[in-house]
Amino acid sequence: MTSVSVRIAAANGDGVESTGAILGRVAANLGLEVVGDRGYQSVIRGGHVWSQVRIGDEKLHDFGDSADILVALNQEAIAHQGSHLSKGAAVIYDPSKTNADQLNGRGYRLIGMPLMDMALAAGGDPKMRNMAALGAVAKILGMPMESFEGVIKRMFSRKGNDIVANNTRAVTEGYGYSGIEKLYDLKYDGKQRYLLEGNVSLAIGAYAAGCKYYAAYPMTPASGILHWFAAHADRGVMYKQTEDEIAAINSAIGAASAGVRAMCGTSGGGFSLMVEALGMAGMIEAPIVVVESQRTGPSTGLPTKTEQGDLLFVMHASQGEFPRIVVAPRGVEECFGIAAEAFNLAERYQCPVIILMDLFLSEHFESVSGIDPGTIKIDRGKMVARASQEGRFKRYLLTDDGVSPRSLPGSKGLAFIASSDEHNEYGDIVSDVLAGIDEHVEMRKRMHEKRMRKIETMLKNETLFVPSIEGESSEHFIVTFGSTTAAARGAVERLRRMGKSFGLISFSYLMPMDSAKTKMALSGKHLIDVECNFTGQLAKVIAMNTGVMIEDKVLKYDGEAITSGEIVDRVLKVLER
Repeated sequence: MTSVSVRIAAANGDGVESTGAILGRVAANLGLEVVGDRGYQSVIRGGHVWSQVRIGDEKLHDFGDSADILVALNQEAIAHQGSHLSKGAAVIYDPSKTNADQLNGRGYRLIGMPLMDMALAAGGDPKMRNMAALGAVAKILGMPMESFEGVIKRMFSRKGNDIVANNTRAVTEGYGYSGIEKLYDLKYDGKQRYLLEGNVSLAIGAYAAGCKYYAAYPMTPASGILHWFAAHADRGVMYKQTEDEIAAINSAIGAASAGVRAMCGTSGGGFSLMVEALGMAGMIEAPIVVVESQRTGPSTGLPTKTEQGDLLFVMHASQGEFPRIVVAPRGVEECFGIAAEAFNLAERYQCPVIILMDLFLSEHFESVSGIDPGTIKIDRGKMVARASQEGRFKRYLLTDDGVSPRSLPGSKGLAFIASSDEHNEYGDIVSDVLAGIDEHVEMRKRMHEKRMRKIETMLKNETLFVPSIEGESSEHFIVTFGSTTAAARGAVERLRRMGKSFGLISFSYLMPMDSAKTKMALSGKHLIDVECNFTGQLAKVIAMNTGVMIEDKVLKYDGEAITSGEIVDRVLKVLER
């Protein structure tokens, strides 16, 4: 397999992100595999930023441990990115604006180009230095120049034909610059792939599942979901930018209670505000989907960095006990399917479903090929269209499986009360029922048991709540969840090539957990927990549910996404102990 990681670095506002996006889209169009990530600060303009795009001719698991090609558009890029270069990396820079002397004698291929002059000649805009550099990268990677023209047109057409022409001219200038030669031989099959971010994949999955209402107060890194729904509002979906996160979840509960498939989204700080309403959804058994995209904490933390520190929080958020489902997609492609299935589960079991994302998963992009909205099946659960008997409708009927019949507002003979207080089968508050104290205490007990019985029903009916195991006969296993799975899978492959016997155990559906089957899957194995938080939250959840204690851990909590190389290095140290 051939793969190349390209990193573009400069100041915020210098077109770093658009350069990476164009390169990724061209590669995906050619039929190459792509994984891209970016690093940026919480400022509107200025500050050091980077975008890294890894391109390969076979499936990739992360964006690369280091850069094989660096585009350094300012001096800070040389200063900050020198430690992120692979052996023999190519460095593209403008000698008139950037001094690369500190990289001399370190085995790098320094490629000085008059990027500013090229940008000015192409259209008079200094910002187009990035496009001239992009042309050089395209030549080094062996990509045909014509493959960039359509992508540039789609990206800049809203700015006018002159902007499209100027940017195309800048790329062409860089592509044809003297001394630039092809250094890599990527084999592409011409089968176009889609390039999606996790947020976009999730939004498409929700739309395919019939989501008709999305509410959010903008908060990084979940804002991309709101942006997608706003851009596609003409497709029969209502989106609402609410005044705060409390309004977002309450409006979603209202929409779900009216029979609409509804979702709201936020990050950890916003989810903190949603907690009380989450409990109301549990009490009135409203089938809502909540997206919580994690970033570092506590408080504002690092608002543009990633972490997996909210797992225990979302599992136990809100007072009291009520059924909920917590699921963490393991990759961009899985975001699509999990988002769609979340709505089926929410309505099948009439409870909140929390999709646990993180900044890395939400905002990085990958090439995908398995997304087909036509494959999505919709299950609305025990939806009742007409009354089957005389008298009041028992919306919260005590049932063996814990799931009661559900009606839509306006259905004749199916009106009911939805109260956040404890209630009887009709929805009447039990403290107001004209009965003796023993009777309404007994109703509280029976109603609470009914709701909690859904968990048993889920575990009986679904096969989702167990981990996925790859390499069952292995001697050692990496255990992980959510977005770290891809890097862990890459680490397992590298460890196997080193002669180590390694498998992978990964979780996407985390709550409820099938304790018996999970214990059986984990027992008797050497397990190494890998997750991006300080306390090993997944390991705690496993211990709480199964009694299996994972002693060896690889934990990361510096705000950056973990890579397969990091995992390999630290796992080898574990094995040496």
